[in-house]
Amino acid sequence: SPLPTNSFFQNFVLNKGDQPEYIHPYLIKSSLSSLTLCYPSQFSNSDFINQIFKADLTISISNNTNPNSTHIISSYTDLSVTLDLPSSNLRFFLVRGSPFLTCAVTGGVSLSISTIHDIYQLSSNSSLTKYTINLNNNQTWILYSSSPVNLTHDISTITFSGFSGIIRIAILPNSDPQYETILNRFSSCYPVSGDAVFMEPYCLEYKWEKKGWGDLL
Repeated sequence: SPLPTNSFFQNFVLNKGDQPEYIHPYLIKSSLSSLTLCYPSQFSNSDFINQIFKADLTISISNNTNPNSTHIISSYTDLSVTLDLPSSNLRFFLVRGSPFLTCAVTGGVSLSISTIHDIYQLSSNSSLTKYTINLNNNQTWILYSSSPVNLTHDISTITFSGFSGIIRIAILPNSDPQYETILNRFSSCYPVSGDAVFMEPYCLEYKWEKKGWGDLL
């Protein structure tokens, strides 16, 4: 079916669909068979505010047999868009306002998460379902997985193999532990779509379709 004009995800469909799009709070770029996540800094003057894109984290699979394939928009709502990377067995639920990037992985693929920065430290919890990623640009990211995974890394790439399930990635603002507690609490429930609905005059309600367990952040 035709896609809407002037949508919040139009950069995913214009021309090659490989320009960054702002899905608050991240800039997200889908190019070929990978998706790149950026927590943007800003440049501003009296005329405009510009968000600066840097490839903080790029998610792809290893040994992709069709690396030049592009994404497909499989669904969209008022507040969300779902991007599929068929050659990678990856589906991304991009939801406006969510601090998490959520990815559904199928097929037991080998995942790669690369960065233009140096990986300063990678640490996990005892159950191997949560990893803290410290980069040398002072960013801290947290990765949650729906089942235990063994992550390995070199200076700029994290890899893990044979995974199927859900991964969620979020920036830890200012590396502040109080925010980490909040992210931990809401890491198990994720939205897959959202609508803005006028249920009665002068009243706007957000309706979410969610999966997992617990409450949404």
